[in-house]
Amino acid sequence: MDFNLKTYKRLKIKYYLKTVNFFFFFHGASLDSESWIKIEQTLVKNKLKYYRVFNTLMIKILNCSIFKNLTTLLHGPIILINSNDAKLTSKKLKNINPLVNLLCLKLNNKIYSRKQIKNIKKFSYIENVSIFHKSMKTLIKMPYYKFNSKKLLLLSK
Repeated sequence: MDFNLKTYKRLKIKYYLKTVNFFFFFHGASLDSESWIKIEQTLVKNKLKYYRVFNTLMIKILNCSIFKNLTTLLHGPIILINSNDAKLTSKKLKNINPLVNLLCLKLNNKIYSRKQIKNIKKFSYIENVSIFHKSMKTLIKMPYYKFNSKKLLLLSK
């Protein structure tokens, strides 16, 4: 098996896209090593897992995947960040570094832009899914209650 750096990077990106359900795409500026070390230190301090990818490799892989439309957003090095921390908030992500900007969020094979996720308070996958589940349960029950109450009103007349 030919195992060089480029194939390793390609396999790592494919792994992120296929198996990791919840991660962020960040746009990183072309940085010198000192500023990149500072960014790495803040990422480690905030308990975030990251993987830095260069533009051309990411675009080639995205063109061969279901995320073809995402290639228009990419202009420079990309940082893939994920975390298992339940206390991850949008303030923590914004305060990483001014040179690193949030592009979008991948959640269960769907991409959400900055505008779509700006109202989310916490980025815990389990919490958000449980909130979604609770809201779906209440929304599903609402029409039944309205229908049932109208039926009772008609029967009482």
